[in-house]
Amino acid sequence: MDKWPMRAVLAITAVILAMMPVTVNIRGADSVVADTSGQSGDRTARAEWNCGGWDGRPCNARFGIRSPSARDGVIEEEVARWMDYWGTGGRGSVRPGLKRMGRYEDYIDAELAARNLPRSLRYLPLIEADYSQLAVSPAGAAGLWQLMPRTARWLGLEVNSLVDQRLDVYASTEAALDYLVALHDRFQCWFLALAAYNAGPTRIERAIRRHGGTRPRNDALFGHIRDRLPKETRDFVPKFLASVRLAGDLSVARRAAPEKDPPERFDVVRVEGAASADVLAEAAGIAENEIRTLNPHLRIGLVPAGRAIRLRIPFGAGETFLARFAGIPVAERSTLREHTVTPGETLGRIAGLYGVPLDALRTVNPDVKPRRMRVGTVLMIPRGPGAVTGGSRIATNPSRIRVAGSGTG
Repeated sequence: MDKWPMRAVLAITAVILAMMPVTVNIRGADSVVADTSGQSGDRTARAEWNCGGWDGRPCNARFGIRSPSARDGVIEEEVARWMDYWGTGGRGSVRPGLKRMGRYEDYIDAELAARNLPRSLRYLPLIEADYSQLAVSPAGAAGLWQLMPRTARWLGLEVNSLVDQRLDVYASTEAALDYLVALHDRFQCWFLALAAYNAGPTRIERAIRRHGGTRPRNDALFGHIRDRLPKETRDFVPKFLASVRLAGDLSVARRAAPEKDPPERFDVVRVEGAASADVLAEAAGIAENEIRTLNPHLRIGLVPAGRAIRLRIPFGAGETFLARFAGIPVAERSTLREHTVTPGETLGRIAGLYGVPLDALRTVNPDVKPRRMRVGTVLMIPRGPGAVTGGSRIATNPSRIRVAGSGTG
């Protein structure tokens, strides 16, 4: 699928939205104003749950997701089922996701406001990925917004063996929300737009055509075509509605609200040319796993050669990094090298040849399947034992983005 038509649609949409009033001030591309209203997100969740049909108030087409169509008996039963599932705790608990949500909600709220989108969409990553930026589905969807590789590339994100921007919360959020804008404009209501987000717009269009294609595109139409959709998609809307209600009032699940993680805070610096995570960490005076935690989209911890990227490092380390990194010779900025597989070679043999742990070799070559490795495959080799270290990629020091400056290549 050609991504240029999609970009054209998004560009036109952006122009239209630029003329609309927004409620959150964005101070440039690299800083987000935090919402200091405390529980305002929960109040918004309750308001959107009640909006349109539950207390008789009309909803703005872009703002309101809860509609009279949600009174449909089947959907209502499914919402209740999800509430009961989450209310029992155990595997159904959403508390871990709500806790992690604190890292990104200020940023996501600002991006939603900039597009005049319903604030309750902040709960979409809760049902998609439990608010884990590293979530990967069995089908291959990845990241907070669970984008498939083809969709992500169509939206302009980079997805390859070195960089996967689906795992970049900030890049993927912009792409996912632009996609939701386009889907809402296409299907003219949120139930169908959310179903299309889950199943793909082509499948929803096909279901509408099979239903007759003559009805107005509204939330009620989702109820009519629901039986023609995959089970996951049939569940998607009621599951989302249940998450909004639950987040707005955890007491319905007999649970106290979890203490949310603090917002993620970091500096952003510009890095040119090949550079590996261990060298970047040394320049910043931090542990390597901190670089990997803040930049999970660098799949093997390597800034690709021949380009510049924006690297996130812990808040306050920007100036130190720029000064130190500039003093590292270009030839010494990467501790990775290449190896071309020859006949008869295995990963274990190659690891032994270079004297590196097999786990380290697998870590820097995540797409290579040992039993399917072909002659001519190019592997990245860490230089020396311990060059690649482990560590959790789930942020524990999660905020506002601050540009530290530009580095030199």
